[in-house]
Amino acid sequence: MTNAQIPAKQLWQATLAAFMIGLLTLVTIIMPAEYNIDPTGIGTRLGLTALSPEKQTEAPSSVIDATSIDGLTTLILPAGSGREFKLEMAEGEQVDFEWITDGANIHVDVHGEPFNDPSGYFNSYAVATTNEMKGSFTAPFAGTHGWYFRNDGQQDVTIQLFFEGQYKNPHAM
Repeated sequence: MTNAQIPAKQLWQATLAAFMIGLLTLVTIIMPAEYNIDPTGIGTRLGLTALSPEKQTEAPSSVIDATSIDGLTTLILPAGSGREFKLEMAEGEQVDFEWITDGANIHVDVHGEPFNDPSGYFNSYAVATTNEMKGSFTAPFAGTHGWYFRNDGQQDVTIQLFFEGQYKNPHAM
């Protein structure tokens, strides 16, 4: 029997085995290392969750390098607290974004503040109470632009924030 004459049953078995190995690798190695999602606990035991960019963003008030997170961050918002995540943008630059919570509704204000403006001025682009939002904004002025999240609930809330476009120096405040 030549390779061209492999029975269909063996081909399906090999395909199923490859799929299962890929799924196992995704759940035990890739998800913990890339997204800090560890459903089996194996990633924590192997130290893979420490490699995830989200793990690096959990420290409050830390500056995050845009190239190290590739437009993805996780914010933990304790019950009864608020937190900002900002991007530095020049006038006319655009950012597309999407964020989602682990299910709970939170208050969000998408806004921007000009650089070096002592007046306290800010411009809100969207204000809502929801558990997800998707959109884009174009900076009407040079400054910091981003999201203020407030958790008025009794439980901590996890927010997954994805963003891409023209920006620099993303950071949680």
